[in-house]
Amino acid sequence: MSDRRDVEPVPPAGAVLVLDLTRDAVVHQDERARRFAHGVSAPAPALDWARAADLRHADDGTPVDLRKVATGPAEGIPVVAAAPDGVADTVRCLLTSTGPAGGDGTLAVVVIEPVGAGTLERRAVLASDLSFTIADARLPDVPLVWVNPAFTATTGYTEEDVLGHNCRFLQGPGTDLAAVDRVRDGLRARTTIGETLLNYRKDGTPFWNQLVISPITDARGDVTHFVGVQADVTARVESEQVRDRQLDDARSSNRRLSAAMGITQRLTQILDVDDQLEEAACELATTFGGWAVLITFPGGRSRSDVATTDPTLRDAARLLSRDAGWADRSLAAVDALAGGSSYSEPFDITPEMVSSYASPAQRDAMHALGLGSAMTVPLRARGTITGVAAVISPDAGAFDGEDAVMLEDLGQRLGLILDNARLYAAEREAARALQERMLPTIDDVEGLDVAVTYRPASDGKQASASVGGDWFDVLARPDGTVALVVGDVVGHDMHAAASMGQLRSVLRAVAWDLEDPAAVLARVNHLVTVLALADIATCAFASLGPAAPDGTRRLAYSRAGHLPPLLLRPDGAVTVLDGALTTPVGVPDLDDVTSNEVELPAGSVVVLYTDGLVESRARDQRAGIATVVRALEAAPQDLDAAGVRDLVLAAARTDHQEDDLCVLVVRT
Repeated sequence: MSDRRDVEPVPPAGAVLVLDLTRDAVVHQDERARRFAHGVSAPAPALDWARAADLRHADDGTPVDLRKVATGPAEGIPVVAAAPDGVADTVRCLLTSTGPAGGDGTLAVVVIEPVGAGTLERRAVLASDLSFTIADARLPDVPLVWVNPAFTATTGYTEEDVLGHNCRFLQGPGTDLAAVDRVRDGLRARTTIGETLLNYRKDGTPFWNQLVISPITDARGDVTHFVGVQADVTARVESEQVRDRQLDDARSSNRRLSAAMGITQRLTQILDVDDQLEEAACELATTFGGWAVLITFPGGRSRSDVATTDPTLRDAARLLSRDAGWADRSLAAVDALAGGSSYSEPFDITPEMVSSYASPAQRDAMHALGLGSAMTVPLRARGTITGVAAVISPDAGAFDGEDAVMLEDLGQRLGLILDNARLYAAEREAARALQERMLPTIDDVEGLDVAVTYRPASDGKQASASVGGDWFDVLARPDGTVALVVGDVVGHDMHAAASMGQLRSVLRAVAWDLEDPAAVLARVNHLVTVLALADIATCAFASLGPAAPDGTRRLAYSRAGHLPPLLLRPDGAVTVLDGALTTPVGVPDLDDVTSNEVELPAGSVVVLYTDGLVESRARDQRAGIATVVRALEAAPQDLDAAGVRDLVLAAARTDHQEDDLCVLVVRT
C-alpha cells in the first residue's frame, strides 16, 4: 500500500481541548487551540484558558465557563473568541462538547470551530462529525476507555466491541507497519504523534484514517490517558492516488533529474580532488546499484576509484582502486577514451570483456563484486575527454535506456565538476605560494626569542581564502632597536593580500628610518591616504629598545585601530597594553598620534595578534581577549616564545576559523 506520510497529519477539525473535570483544568490542547489561547500552555486552569482566549457567549457577551460547556448538552453553543494568530479582531465560533468521557467520566473533549456568519446552526452537529477516542495509559496494553458516536459510526464497531481493547483492531493486511511503529514510538515517548493509516471497518472495508494522538497528564505530570482525534480522509487519499498514477512517468523522470542534481550539489561542496573522486564513485554506485569505477588521469597518470554498495566487498573495491592498469586498458574504457559509444548503452559482460591486463587478484575482486551487466561513458570537460565512468551490476540486464540517459548526463556533470576541482586545487596552490612569498621570514634577533603563526581564513569555498590581509614583521634596526608589527587589512582574499603587501612594504621602509611608533604610524597613514596605496587596515606597532645591563628593555607602542598587545611579566602578571590608540591606517587622523612606553624586565613576553585569534560569531573581542589573558596568567614561567604561542592558540581555538589569524610572540 502507499505510504501516506505526505498527507497533512492534522485532522480537519476545529481547536481541540481536553478538560479534567476533577481539577477544572485544560490538560491537553492541540496547535489550533494553543493559537486561540495565545500561547497559554496546558495543563492550565480552565478559567485562565478561557480568559486568554476571551471566550464569550455570542448572545450576551458573558464569559464562558468551560466546565459547564463540557458537562452540558453537545448541540453547540455560539460564542465569540479572541482571534487566533494571523486573524484580525475576534471570530465567531461554535463551542461543542462530547460530554464526560475517559471511562470514569473525569475527562471531557471540547471543540472550538471558527464559523462564518449565518452558519452556526449548520455547524451545530460538529462534535458528532469527528471521531474521538480516549485510551488509559495506566492500564496494560493502553486500552480504549471511551469513544464518541462518530467513532462507532465510522468504524462500524460498537462501544461493547472496542472498550477495553487496544485500537489495533482497526489494522489489516494493507496497514503500513512502519507507520504503526511510529505511532507506538510516539506513545512510548509520551509525545503527540500524527499519521495517516489504512484502517479497516468491522465489515472489512478499508478506509484512510487520519489521526492525531496526544498524551494527557495529571497534576504530577504523569501521563494518564491518550486522546485521539480521527477523520476519514478516504476520498481525499484516493483522489491523490489517482493523480499519482497519472504522474508516474513524470515523477520517474523527475526522480532521475533530482538524483543527478543531488549528486552535483554534494560533489561541488567537496574541494579536495582525492575526496571528490572517491565520493563520485560512491555516488554512482549508490545511484545505480552494484559497483562503479571512475578512471581519471591526474598529473598524466591513470587512477581508478572503485566503490560498491555492498559493505562486505569493500576490500575488493579497495584492491581495484590501488592500480588503474586493469581498468584504463579494458575494451570499454579504451572505446570511451577515444570518444566512442560502443559501450554507452547497457550491455551484458562476457568473459572476453574482462581486462586481460588484470592480475589474478584483480580478476578475483571483479568476480566477487559481480560481472553481470554494465554501462560506460566518457567524462567530458571543456570539450576534452578527461576520464571514464562505468557502473557494473552483478545481474545481467540490470540497466535500461533511462539508466543510460542518466549516466550520459552524469558523465557530463562529473567531468566538469572534477575538472573544476582540479583548477581550484591549482589556484589554491598558487595562492598558498603567493602568501608565503608575501610574508617575511623571521631571522634570529640577538637577545630575543621570537615565534610567529599566520593562518588564513579557510571557508572551504574559494581558493582566495588561502590568502589574507593579516601580516607580521620583525625588523632589527642598525641602532639596536627592534620593530615589532602585526596588522590586518580589511578582508581575507587576493585583494586584501595585495593591499597587505603594499602596506607592509611602506611600513617597513618608514620604520627603518623612524623609531617612535607614533611617528611611524603617522607617516605611513599620510602616505597611504595621499597616494591611495592600500585599503583600510589596523596595525599595532612597537619599538623594543636594547637591553640594559640588568636585562630591562623599553617598549614603545602605538595602535592604529588595532587590538591591544599583551605583556606577560616574569612574575606571571599580565598587562593589557590598551593605550596609544588612534584611527586605522587609511583613515584621516582625528587627533595627534601618540605612543606609550612601558619597561620590560628580563624574561618578559610580548604578544601581538589580530582579531582572528580572539573574535568569532560565538565570541566577542572582549571575551576572547579575557580568555587569552587567563591562559597567559596560568602559563609556566619556563615557556619559550613558541610554547607561549601554542598556549595562546590552544586557549583561543574555536571549531571554525572565520577570519585570518596572526600571532607574534617575543620573549626578552
